[in-house]
Amino acid sequence: MSEVITLIAALIAVVGSIISLFISTKLAIHKERRQILWAKELERFFGLEEQAGELVEFAGGYRSLPEDRSKLGAQLDNLADSAGRFARYPEVRQAIRDLHNTLGRALDMKQGESPDREVRAELGPAYQKLLSACDEVLQRERAANA
Repeated sequence: MSEVITLIAALIAVVGSIISLFISTKLAIHKERRQILWAKELERFFGLEEQAGELVEFAGGYRSLPEDRSKLGAQLDNLADSAGRFARYPEVRQAIRDLHNTLGRALDMKQGESPDREVRAELGPAYQKLLSACDEVLQRERAANA
């Protein structure tokens, strides 16, 4: 009789171990997937911030427009397309739209004879709005002087 009880206890322990292994493996896989997705999302946000920063610097800086504007046009189009890629985050999407609009106006003015300082002055706040929206999503603290 005691052998039967010992056998049943051993079987219960084996079943419990198998269930425990199954659950812990499922949880580990789920956690790994979340971490991979979050890492990819971070890369997307950093790429967006970098791209926007380059365009703002070009539009607001003192460099003249290049003869071949195809690369600049492609970068501006890519920024506009980013609004759709970040549609899951409405504040980021709107900040991208606003920055794209301001960049377009600034580059148009830069092309003309007399650049408009008001449009150039709008670039900084539009870029900061995008950074703030990204930081909000990423739950990142920003330095006070940034």
